[in-house]
Amino acid sequence: MRIGVDIDGVISDSYPVWLKELNRHYGKNIEVIDDYDMHLVFDVPSDDMNNFFEGNVERLLMMPHPVAGAKEGIETLLREGHEVIYVTARTLEQKDITVRWLTMYDIPHEHEQVLFSGFKSKVELIKQWQIEVFIEDYQVNAKAIAESGVPVLLLNTTYNQEKQLPKGIIRCQSWNEILAGMQQFNHKEKG
Repeated sequence: MRIGVDIDGVISDSYPVWLKELNRHYGKNIEVIDDYDMHLVFDVPSDDMNNFFEGNVERLLMMPHPVAGAKEGIETLLREGHEVIYVTARTLEQKDITVRWLTMYDIPHEHEQVLFSGFKSKVELIKQWQIEVFIEDYQVNAKAIAESGVPVLLLNTTYNQEKQLPKGIIRCQSWNEILAGMQQFNHKEKG
């Protein structure tokens, strides 16, 4: 199977690092990011937060460690014969940093299979690359992808707690649950 995998919040444990750095920058003590639109959590203009990220992009993208079980999960998927395509909302200008981070943590990847949507919908890239299942953390992306006919394994986070998930989205608590979810898709494909 050809599997699409998001990076931030799925492979890179970005949000705890970003929370700490944003608290330091804004002089706040926010404990949980409960909205994907972090400028709302910190009650600052989106332009101001975007400027902070742009001015500190390399540090903010290189600091996080991998999500627990992500590296091993990717290795398992590859060992089982799946193809992994990374599709991130990051911009193409962040490709070098992204590939360096993947290499630093020895996360298997092919340079041409790291795709950048640039904060636009991932659906076009998913269609173009004929991705069959997608692993995501952002509910808005998950819904759009599922509506396009591609099932989504949604990694549970503090900022994606909408109770009613649409058809085609399965909530997973960990990478172990993601792998179990993939087994269900494998059985459907073979059966």
